[in-house]
Amino acid sequence: HRAGHRSLGVSRSILAPALAFCDRRSGFIVALTILVVMLSGILYSVYLGEQFRFPDERDYYHLATQITTSLRYTVDGTNLTAFRPPGYPLILSALLLVGGGIVHLRVLNFVLLSGSIYVLHILLKKHSSRFAASLGAVLVLCYPVLFYAAGTLYPQMLTAFLFLLISLFLTRDRLSLGASALTGCLFGYLILTGPFFVLILPVCCLWRLVFVDAHCWKALAVIVLVALIPGSIWSVRNSKVFGSFAFVSSNNGMNLLFGNCAEATAGTGATIDLTAYEREAAERGMNEVQRDSFYRSKAIEYMWRHKGRTVNLYVQKLLNHFNYRNSLGSKNESSEIKDLILLLTYGPLLVLFLARVVLITWFRPTHIETLFIVVYFASALLYALYFTRIRLRLPFDVLLIGVVAAFVDSLVRRRVARS
Repeated sequence: HRAGHRSLGVSRSILAPALAFCDRRSGFIVALTILVVMLSGILYSVYLGEQFRFPDERDYYHLATQITTSLRYTVDGTNLTAFRPPGYPLILSALLLVGGGIVHLRVLNFVLLSGSIYVLHILLKKHSSRFAASLGAVLVLCYPVLFYAAGTLYPQMLTAFLFLLISLFLTRDRLSLGASALTGCLFGYLILTGPFFVLILPVCCLWRLVFVDAHCWKALAVIVLVALIPGSIWSVRNSKVFGSFAFVSSNNGMNLLFGNCAEATAGTGATIDLTAYEREAAERGMNEVQRDSFYRSKAIEYMWRHKGRTVNLYVQKLLNHFNYRNSLGSKNESSEIKDLILLLTYGPLLVLFLARVVLITWFRPTHIETLFIVVYFASALLYALYFTRIRLRLPFDVLLIGVVAAFVDSLVRRRVARS
């Protein structure tokens, strides 16, 4: 009995001052976290220099360069393309326009990562507590795969930042017409950066109707209409250039085929050799958008003929979405040490996240928690239709960190209250 009282006293002596310190120094903690991210990010960007580790990085850079120099959306300077969505290259081209180089483009990703930390801090401080806000910032810092991804010219940091900004508006009790229009603009650019988020848009609207305001139809209508404008304009451009419709980008069919063909497994991702399909498309004289449609038809044909394997493969891909390792096409970037680091950092976060979901009736969730939980699971269900990769999951891992921070805050405060 006395030992129990002593343990409670020790817990209170540690936890209560920690809560009080974070409540007082929340702003200092997030500022220090952002400072560490920016200083180390600049040093890391200089260390990486102007070498690209992945082929996609080179494509994004060349697209941005061509936008800056010729105002044409092309990789090779000759052939117009729609393969990659234009949102991220447009951001890069703005920095190139003022004299930036590859190192500066990498630093931009760390600015976006820092911005994500700050917005997450605001969301948690508003909907949970200052302690949760401080913890969320620290957990992002302690999740090194985000830092690694920020060092590559990939759009994941931009999509994470945009969605967190959108969350600021979606979690409001009331949405004015102006706020709805601004939310739609942010969502529109998010879709222009990652067309996948057009599937997340109805998920967010349904969440708001169920959890926040069942009578916000007008606000949601404004958000949806405004959000679809940028992607629609770019899709019209694609139709004029290629004579066929492609929503934002022309890689949807290829991505669907990567995840639904005879060679596909839970972890193959985009490493499958599609040479046979490419040869057939070339023999038919198909352009880029026509190839996209051809790949999609082949994927759907395979899924229809192999329904049992398709369902089984979908379940495997869904589970693989939460994996700590991937088979990469760039073998130099794979290592057991990196896998171990991700296991030790992502594993505990995922366990706490799932515990939060299981205990949702014991701890009343806030708006931000329900939004992040719904979107996190929805993204897994939707990505499993195509293929799953850690890189694709990263913007949503920031949401997972937000849920974990709020959950730990609830646990700590209940323990302090009991003690």
